[in-house]
Amino acid sequence: MRKMLLDFHVPKTPEQAQRYLALELDLPDYYGRNLDALYDMLTEITEDTCVGIFKTEGNPLMARYLHKVKRVFRDAENANPHLCVLFDNLEENYPEDGE
Repeated sequence: MRKMLLDFHVPKTPEQAQRYLALELDLPDYYGRNLDALYDMLTEITEDTCVGIFKTEGNPLMARYLHKVKRVFRDAENANPHLCVLFDNLEENYPEDGE
């Protein structure tokens, strides 16, 4: 199983976050560096992969964007049986609204 940790305390803009994701997830050069492209890449994973996502709450300017990033990971996890996503906030791992 491939395991990775994503620490979002460093990226300060959506563009920096996308560059960080491309680097850390080892995405191909043709990766579109947007949320739709991220979803496509995550749902195409064929190797069992577990991703831990941490420190998404510290930057208020990025809070809205990182909320969307987490949603993309959660949606991709639901679509791809090879993807497991864990969040540092325990409640996010067990959403109450059935997401």
